[in-house]
Amino acid sequence: MSQLAFSQIEKTDYELYSLILSEQLELGTKSTVDSIILIKKFENKFSNLYEVFDSKPDSISNSDINFLSINTGNDTIFIKRLIKEKEFRESVYRLTSDFGINPKISADLLSTDQLNIQSISSEKYYSFFGKKFKRKNPWKRIIKKYGTRNVVEFSKVKYNRSFASVYFGIHCGGLCGNGRIVIFEKVNGIWKILTSINQWES
Repeated sequence: MSQLAFSQIEKTDYELYSLILSEQLELGTKSTVDSIILIKKFENKFSNLYEVFDSKPDSISNSDINFLSINTGNDTIFIKRLIKEKEFRESVYRLTSDFGINPKISADLLSTDQLNIQSISSEKYYSFFGKKFKRKNPWKRIIKKYGTRNVVEFSKVKYNRSFASVYFGIHCGGLCGNGRIVIFEKVNGIWKILTSINQWES
């Protein structure tokens, strides 16, 4: 019943989150059931996490191009559009700047028959590691409690013209995980992943 109260934008938000789960993380796409832990509300621990442009959107510097080439896996089509299309560059610039306040995300609206999602607060997740991340065996305790080591977090969705962006992070162990900004484009009424920009990796 609560879903009926959702706005079209909120429905689109969950559509984009689902695309990340299935296409970027390849979760919920197999014959067996995948299980993840969803952090209810993303908290940015790094103030400059989303900054991918050094320059203003009226131009693109060589350092911007080098950074994006490395962190998109050399997505030349995306980079050529940034260089040639001013409106596209302005949209991407806005989509990869400050995300501000992030919403609570409902696990129920993302769960499928092939994807089991348990949600926890950010505070609960970080409590497994203790102050200064010195608590022993945090991942063993997470797996014992939740039956999975895949912890996923999403920022709010940002929209600009026919484009959108989301930051997501996946944490799966001491030396396992990464965070990316995903850029979407709406083409002929359908949202598609345009590229993703790596922000960190462990």
